[in-house]
Amino acid sequence: MITKVIYASQTEALLDSDVKKGGGTDDTAALQKVLNLAASGDGVRLIMDGAALITGLTVYSNTTIECLNRECGFFLADHSNCSLITNADHSVNDIIDHNITLLGGTYNHNCLHQAHHIPENISYNEADYLVVGISFFGVENLLIRDVTVRNQRTFAFLITNWCKVTMENIHLELPDFIHGGNQDGIHIQGPGQFLVLRNIQGSTGDDFIAINADEEINGGRNFFHPFATIGPVTDVMVDTVMVDDAAQILRILSRENIVDRITIKNITGNYRSFGFYLSAWDYLSRGYQGNFGAILFENIDIRQTKADYTYTEPFMFRISGKHKSLMLKNINYFNPSDDRYIVYIEGESDIKNIGTTPASVESLIIDGLHIQDDSDQAQTRPYIMVRGHVSHLIIRNSELFNTTKKKTVFITAEGEYAKVDQLHLYDITTCNIAPLINDKEEKISDCHSSNVYIK
Repeated sequence: MITKVIYASQTEALLDSDVKKGGGTDDTAALQKVLNLAASGDGVRLIMDGAALITGLTVYSNTTIECLNRECGFFLADHSNCSLITNADHSVNDIIDHNITLLGGTYNHNCLHQAHHIPENISYNEADYLVVGISFFGVENLLIRDVTVRNQRTFAFLITNWCKVTMENIHLELPDFIHGGNQDGIHIQGPGQFLVLRNIQGSTGDDFIAINADEEINGGRNFFHPFATIGPVTDVMVDTVMVDDAAQILRILSRENIVDRITIKNITGNYRSFGFYLSAWDYLSRGYQGNFGAILFENIDIRQTKADYTYTEPFMFRISGKHKSLMLKNINYFNPSDDRYIVYIEGESDIKNIGTTPASVESLIIDGLHIQDDSDQAQTRPYIMVRGHVSHLIIRNSELFNTTKKKTVFITAEGEYAKVDQLHLYDITTCNIAPLINDKEEKISDCHSSNVYIK
């Protein structure tokens, strides 16, 4: 295979645009002519040494687009209503496109001048597709590094039906926030195996990261796009995420297909509505149970700002559906701005209100929970609420340091579906707690404790 290296300035492209302001001449035809060279199977490396106004580009296997710096890249022309970049061979059954790389630069989706979905004259749930920033449907060996996506209309990235995807040093910029605009960051759907997301920074108007085995099906298809797929998602590493007042940090969704061997670690920054949602929904209408294997969260230090949605109460962690093994390790909770839950395990009220699946967790380990609550904000809710079923709940190496004498309950179990078969508390230190455990409905079958200090 021969790889052709071509500088954009050496083509017919004028590169007279600006990655922040737009304008200039439409360079789509000139740049697409270069990218089409890979359609025969040879490789192409397009080096962007300027900024181009485009109406959307298509890439084939063995293609690299390299931008020399953040001032180089692409600005989507008004009313293009498409992705800046998408792959050529969309597929729901096979992976056809391989070895695609995006390096550096800024990709501006120009959200204020794009449609939310197409066609515009029908409802969102009936749309043929959402208008997303960068999309791939059926791809293997995808590398995206040192890329800035700015002003996405809906999702910054939509990737479905994939294998071996690495995204590193991604910056999400959203100066033009649209309330209710579904301006997610990285949205991943199954089937897929081997995903690395490392050093992801910025702000979004919805989920900062979504990893969804099963997304909404409407009329037998996924309403995000006709080629969007569902399926199992396994072997995922999310490492170093820094959020700047993102609406929601990370959602993992499963209805039938498994999500397994997932690690999320080193998360910091400010968020508004929720931190982490392990979601299984549509239980009420279709009986979905969710299918979660082993998931680990580690080194979490996030601070909440004002919540901005109403479909559920704000929280740090929320858990629904069937889980094999869930570990929360080294979780920090400092001076809350409201009385949200740290950990909420769903039960009967959530079925009735938003159609989610009550939690059924075989093993939940909370190892290293540090709560330092010095704020004047009233804490009317317990820090940990169990309304679902947990077979083994282990809380260890944890501290609650409360100097304001709020007398907050540490853990409560209540509701029709609530049940804890075994609760183990080891090496716990608390201050101004009343009581440590609230089990008025006798939902906890067996409780073991050691080295628990209550002041």
